[in-house]
Amino acid sequence: MKGLLGCLVGIILFVGATDAYFCDGIPAGMKIRFPLPEICNEYISCHHGTEHEWRCPIGRFFSQRAQRCVNACDPSEAINVCAGLINNILLRPPLSEFPFSCRRHYECVGGNMVTRECPPGTFFSQLAQGCGSVREDFCIPD
Repeated sequence: MKGLLGCLVGIILFVGATDAYFCDGIPAGMKIRFPLPEICNEYISCHHGTEHEWRCPIGRFFSQRAQRCVNACDPSEAINVCAGLINNILLRPPLSEFPFSCRRHYECVGGNMVTRECPPGTFFSQLAQGCGSVREDFCIPD
């Protein structure tokens, strides 16, 4: 499964070189943890629809909650994709849940993930921050 996730992240980052994926719908200036739980020292900085990959200095680890590099890795942040993000942002399920439904998503409330689902016949779009008729890549329609 780790190999599949690694390949998927690689594909998304390669495709995302021109188009954002992880930063879709994320306010400019926010930083998000690298999407693989075992990688604690890398993060993605979101700027106006583009993604920039960064690495913390040696011996430091990125904390999405603190929005900076810190002394220890918090593995719970890899599970809670809303840690440190502002309220009401809608996010795709984390890659650890791949493959995931095109309707299911999370709303960030108080730094926690609240499961939401789009109505039948619609698909979730993180970029549009809602449900609509366009299906994004990498999800499984019902």
